[in-house]
Amino acid sequence: MMRRIAWIGLAAALAFAPLAAAAQTTSAAPGAAAPAIPNRASVRAATHRGRTQHRNTLNRQKARATSEHARQVRAAPRQ
Repeated sequence: MMRRIAWIGLAAALAFAPLAAAAQTTSAAPGAAAPAIPNRASVRAATHRGRTQHRNTLNRQKARATSEHARQVRAAPRQ
């Protein structure tokens, strides 16, 4: 039983070793400018309020587009 647990642990260590090494490397060239950190005005926090406001905005835009489409269909001349 202990031998099996040891083999599972060893296999997990070998499987996850490349992931840790890849996470530590950077693709930026030396001397290149660091990527800009977005400011708070452009990135909203993932809060319940933020998600609710975003969902409300999307629903409002969808309702506006739907009503505009219905208005255009009704106003189309009949042939």
